[in-house]
Amino acid sequence: MIGAILAGGYGKRLKPITDAVPKPLIRIKDDYTIMDRQLFDFRNMGVRDVYILSGYLGDKIEERYGKESKGLRFHYLREDKPLGTLFSLRGLLNEISDEDIVLRNGDTITDMNFNRFVEFAVNSPYGLVMFISRMKSPFGVVETLGEQIVNFVEKPYLDYYINSGLYYIKKDVFPHFFKEYLNKDIETTVFPQIANLKMAGAYREETMWIGVDSEKDLEIIRKEYSNREDEEWGYTKTIFSQNGKEIKEYFVKSGEKAEIKIGNQSVLRMLKGSGLLETPENTKLNEDDVFSLSNNVTLKALENVSAEVITL
Repeated sequence: MIGAILAGGYGKRLKPITDAVPKPLIRIKDDYTIMDRQLFDFRNMGVRDVYILSGYLGDKIEERYGKESKGLRFHYLREDKPLGTLFSLRGLLNEISDEDIVLRNGDTITDMNFNRFVEFAVNSPYGLVMFISRMKSPFGVVETLGEQIVNFVEKPYLDYYINSGLYYIKKDVFPHFFKEYLNKDIETTVFPQIANLKMAGAYREETMWIGVDSEKDLEIIRKEYSNREDEEWGYTKTIFSQNGKEIKEYFVKSGEKAEIKIGNQSVLRMLKGSGLLETPENTKLNEDDVFSLSNNVTLKALENVSAEVITL
């Protein structure tokens, strides 16, 4: 399979930042961009060839990554003027042979388990698999009982799912991209047709996802990346550190392993999910369980795990 990133938008809602750089090259922490994170994901799922479908300020992307970078080979397909995502995909399909595609929008960041996503897609009967996320209400919600207000819920997740801008496209459905359509975007042309043919599937996972489309979104993701380091198995984030005492968060993706490193006597507290500590007893930990640590230990996530390690 190959990787592809839709990176041709103007990013108008993020001006004046996007006057100088395209949206995928916006920094989310020091010398770490949205696209850097996306390329990190591609490497971890075994992709080696990445196609950048660019337009506006596409030369900036080419300058940053060149032809090869950190084990990835780059191929650039740049439009002189925006023609829509349908034409971008047609250009890509004319360049490749018969490899499946992991396609993503150039402004999204997620902690999704990409290996599970690929495994699900490959073993599914669908020609298109879309990662979908629960929709978060942009407003606080008022709960009532008749005329009485009983509760306020601040921006809850709703029982609806949205397109997260991340897809696995099998070569079986490539011909559908070359049919005649009135519109120019894949979301309103090819995807509905594939869905009507019952060839589209949904991958769900409760995990962090954000589309960086406004200054508020950018503020949220930069706050998320404060003192955070991405790892192949998830991430670590330093919550507190002073005078030898530290609180560090570990996020471990389902099925992955993380080495919990400690300097002194520490306590591990499970915040979410369940995992297995690879001790002589193979200790299983569930949400809210606490375990004392005196040495480094490996934590295997049985599902997506968030854990807090407190160094005393």
